[in-house]
Amino acid sequence: MPDTMSQKTAREGLSNPELFEGGVYVTKNGVAELFVQTAAERQIEEAERLRERQSNALLKLVMKAKQEVAEGKTVSPDVALQRLRAARK
Repeated sequence: MPDTMSQKTAREGLSNPELFEGGVYVTKNGVAELFVQTAAERQIEEAERLRERQSNALLKLVMKAKQEVAEGKTVSPDVALQRLRAARK
């Protein structure tokens, strides 16, 4: 659970990233105004989001492929290669 600190405390502690580990809500007059986290934590969070988006995209492709197979919308490997080669030209 992230901690909470005042704007004044946050400004004074900006040179100390350890204060912001785990994320911190910065408040103004007792109301959360800003969420601060370390750059390393942000990079990890973004990498996790990217993996999740890629997993979801892969799942959608698999489901679409299964649907097309069930509908008989398939081609042989030779035809698929011919189409790929033609598309490159």
